Amino acid sequence: MLKKIIRHSQKFFVAACILGGLSAPALADTQARQFVLNLPLGVAVGTEGLGASFDIGLEPEFFFTEHTSLSLRLEGTVGDTDTFHVGARFRYYFDITPKVNLFVGAGMGYVANFDGADFGDAAIPVFGWQYDITEHFKIGSDVSFDIVFNENNVAFLTRLMPVVVKWAF
Repeated sequence: MLKKIIRHSQKFFVAACILGGLSAPALADTQARQFVLNLPLGVAVGTEGLGASFDIGLEPEFFFTEHTSLSLRLEGTVGDTDTFHVGARFRYYFDITPKVNLFVGAGMGYVANFDGADFGDAAIPVFGWQYDITEHFKIGSDVSFDIVFNENNVAFLTRLMPVVVKWAF
């Protein structure tokens, strides 16, 4: 009985490899003049009283070329620090495989803290990756190291977005 199971599982494995090799791969390549809508989910942790907070955002991204993009990031944190963030990000994408891209970038923005303090925000660097599931649906992650400042304070903030759902159209 065990020999039959092994023999049939080997046949199934060989058939899956052949069919998988014949299917057309999805492309991670973004295209010039393409929009991508990003939904990042994660945490923000900082210094100077900026404790850990849940972080969720909405980020429309426009690709000028196949490798460069500019986005408008709308983001909110809830938890130890409650804020609303509006900012722009520039990214450069590197093709690693037909389905995987890595990116690096930088950003600037404005942070409104719900306790009344407002801050500027410089995100240097921003980096992450994306993986193509289909032509229009991608997943990835995003990490940024932010310098948050106003006339009285400077703090450092790390945004860890382990899940970024992307829809390209």
